[in-house]
Amino acid sequence: MNDYLKFYIPFGIVAVATLGFVLGGHWVWLGIATFPLLAVFDTLLPKNMRRRQMSSQFWATLPVWLASIGSLVIYIVAAWRLSTDTLSSWQIAGSIFSLMWISVVPGGPAAHELWHMRHRPSRMLGHLTQICMFDGLRDIGHVAGHHIDVCTPKDGDTAPRGQNLYWFALHELFVSASICIGLENRSLRARGYSALNWRNRFWRFALAQLVFQGLIFSIAGWQGVAVAVTAMLAARVWVESFNYFQHYGLIRIEGAAIGHRHVWNHMSELSRVASFEITNHAGHHQDSYQPYHKLAPHQDAIPMPSLFICFFAALVPPIWHERIIKPALKRWDLEFATPEERVLAREQNRRAGWPDWIGEAGEQAGRAKTVGC
Repeated sequence: MNDYLKFYIPFGIVAVATLGFVLGGHWVWLGIATFPLLAVFDTLLPKNMRRRQMSSQFWATLPVWLASIGSLVIYIVAAWRLSTDTLSSWQIAGSIFSLMWISVVPGGPAAHELWHMRHRPSRMLGHLTQICMFDGLRDIGHVAGHHIDVCTPKDGDTAPRGQNLYWFALHELFVSASICIGLENRSLRARGYSALNWRNRFWRFALAQLVFQGLIFSIAGWQGVAVAVTAMLAARVWVESFNYFQHYGLIRIEGAAIGHRHVWNHMSELSRVASFEITNHAGHHQDSYQPYHKLAPHQDAIPMPSLFICFFAALVPPIWHERIIKPALKRWDLEFATPEERVLAREQNRRAGWPDWIGEAGEQAGRAKTVGC
């Protein structure tokens, strides 16, 4: 399939979910039904380590815009359906799950791509899309925090070794909010303004959220607002959970250069397409303005399973730790880490109660050297 056409799949997910609300009844579950369907196909399809053959910035950006706009419009369509039908509790649950999923994928990846563009209208749309995740300052923490502190203890998006998905997602809600608000307040103080000034992005997001919820209320009343807010808050937790898989357990010395090795890549084809290449973003940390379609797969990276497999495995922490991430981190420590990074990695392994494979490898090397002598 032509690379340009593949990236309309995220918009297709939104379109299918929106159709579910147009049809009404039990069809409102159609949106969330695309999640397990994508997971199955992504697991079965072979990995794709090929660069995208896309040269037109306009045609590459158009599906991102459509997916982003669709993530907002579907809330209006859902509100309309709530205003015209009396939905059962089961159907309301389906509405919440479908809205939540669309806010996460493709809403989250589309917003992420738009934040990093030099094109101001694109960045503005990305900020608006954050309404769907109830997270108006995410781009501040991501660009001015995560991209600088990645894989260090200062980075809230890098899970330390031994931490499970549930604790990370809940803990990250407060950590990311604190980082984002702190960075915005620091920026305001540097310009001579207080945190209460109207220029504070927090207040502008709050106003945008109120206007959007006011629109929902005018269509579907308090029930519509309750459904929308529940879906958005659930999406916020789910978005945090996907951060868990991008840098889990990786180590970088503060101030040291960021390398391709400081990212886990998930190169299954649908993961790459549905996320606008977030799962193939090693190069993104070297140049955050590099558009998604120009990112080159890291050919020498440690292979990781599909992002969907990682997600389902992490729901049972022992499976995630023992079957997926420990073997990957052991190889990373021994083959990719610098000596300074190994010192910190060995300490994290000790605190997590994991085996000391770094020390064991050193002892084996020492014995081999002795025998050789």
